[in-house]
Amino acid sequence: MMTAPLRWLGHALTLVVSNPVIPREMKVRMRFARTFWLQGIYLLILIAITAIAYYAIFAVMPIQNPQELQMRLQEFYHTLLYSLVILIVLIAPALTAGAIAFERERRTLELLLLTPLRPMQILVGKLVASVAFLLLLLTLALPVLTVGILMGGATVGDLLATYALLVFSTLHLCAFALYCSACNRSSGLATFWAYVGVAVMLSATSWMAIAEIVLGAARAVRGVVGMGMAMPDQVLFPLASLHPFAAPVIKGMPTKLFGVTIPCWLIGALFSLLLTRLWLTAAAAKLPAVYRTNFVGSLRRQALLLSVLAILTFDALASVVPFMPPAGRPASAEVTENLLVFLMLFASFVTPFVPWIATFGEHEGKLPADDGWFRPLRMFQPVASGALPFILLWFLVTATVTAALFIWRMGAMPLWLPVFAGAGYCALCLTFFWAIGRFWSVLLRQLTLARWSTLITLLLVTLLPSTSEWSLHSPFFNLSTQNFAPFMERSVVCGIVVAFVTALLLLLSHTLGSARRRPQRG
Repeated sequence: MMTAPLRWLGHALTLVVSNPVIPREMKVRMRFARTFWLQGIYLLILIAITAIAYYAIFAVMPIQNPQELQMRLQEFYHTLLYSLVILIVLIAPALTAGAIAFERERRTLELLLLTPLRPMQILVGKLVASVAFLLLLLTLALPVLTVGILMGGATVGDLLATYALLVFSTLHLCAFALYCSACNRSSGLATFWAYVGVAVMLSATSWMAIAEIVLGAARAVRGVVGMGMAMPDQVLFPLASLHPFAAPVIKGMPTKLFGVTIPCWLIGALFSLLLTRLWLTAAAAKLPAVYRTNFVGSLRRQALLLSVLAILTFDALASVVPFMPPAGRPASAEVTENLLVFLMLFASFVTPFVPWIATFGEHEGKLPADDGWFRPLRMFQPVASGALPFILLWFLVTATVTAALFIWRMGAMPLWLPVFAGAGYCALCLTFFWAIGRFWSVLLRQLTLARWSTLITLLLVTLLPSTSEWSLHSPFFNLSTQNFAPFMERSVVCGIVVAFVTALLLLLSHTLGSARRRPQRG
């Protein structure tokens, strides 16, 4: 049974250790004059920030006591460190955004794919070379940050731990930029979408990072917060380790999951590697040499795994914050309300991926694979009939894991009838979104046009009528009361409307598809 993990580890080491792409990419990168200009400008900016921060923190106002001196030293060190994080986040996506697009522009991608190297070797080589240059930039910044260490703002161990977490937290950002490079033919367009995607990814975890930064500041200044409540000496949101700006705060802190104390950097490294693997798989699917390989199944299995692991990390918060329902309200009602809110959030999380899962059509000479509506055994295959089963499975798995975590941590069973009503309504809404994607796919028959049309339609459906009583969110507006009857009644009414519109879209899609197939048969 240990053979498979050892084989996987050996394969991963082979991709990195004996990869000829890595030294080639590093040599090519260092031959350009702009590389040295980048390093020089990077150091000048850090030196300027150091001088300005020193003057603003120490020279403007006199120091009154040793405690104030220590606080100012830490403020100086963190100013330098966060300035470095900003520069690294701005530079990291650009390092890999043009890796594949440049090969296309120079017309050397086909020659590279004709070599004995596998597509994953090429991608890993380009990614590792970019991360190596990122490590070079971090090394160049060491003398500047050493100023803060020599003045007593931090220790060498703090700096090294921050560096390690910063590298892992930017690794998956570089991998996403590499995916954008594989998707776009021009390096400028790839760079643009890389920065847009990085901004979205950082926004998704920014609230966790802000919470940990605020808690870290409270620990450093007071040690207590609120009405004398002691600050927990652990990370409450382990996924904040994916955000580079949280690295200086949670660098060496532990977290507790299911009663086991785990270093937070270990969780950050695990999720960063899994996300990197996900984006590398997606990028490999975009290379011409692997069109016949089924990367869709691997991508969907990785998405399921990441979703389950991400939900389980919230046990760190549940282990610290006690479950206390409001006075006079049953615990089962409180658990039910929280579960329904999370069901809506998970349905909202799956929705942006529907245009990429549900649509099909002609793309770069590949004919669409429309083999039906619903075939569960094909949910991990790149065919139209497996899209809806996977969407529903994704939602069902996340909902089940969340419900189990809630019940175990809160020690109370929910009211199952409202929960099933909410889960069924969310599944029906996801089916409606899938029907929109199928309708545009049959109508336009072009994959790119169908995806963008579906995305725009979903934005109009979910965002514009958000204040209307007929919006898709309207059943969840009645969750503030103790009685769940209004929620269930509204779910039934809205569910009937959504089911009718879904059936109408499917009927139109079937009629349009049948009408187009008749001339081809004739």
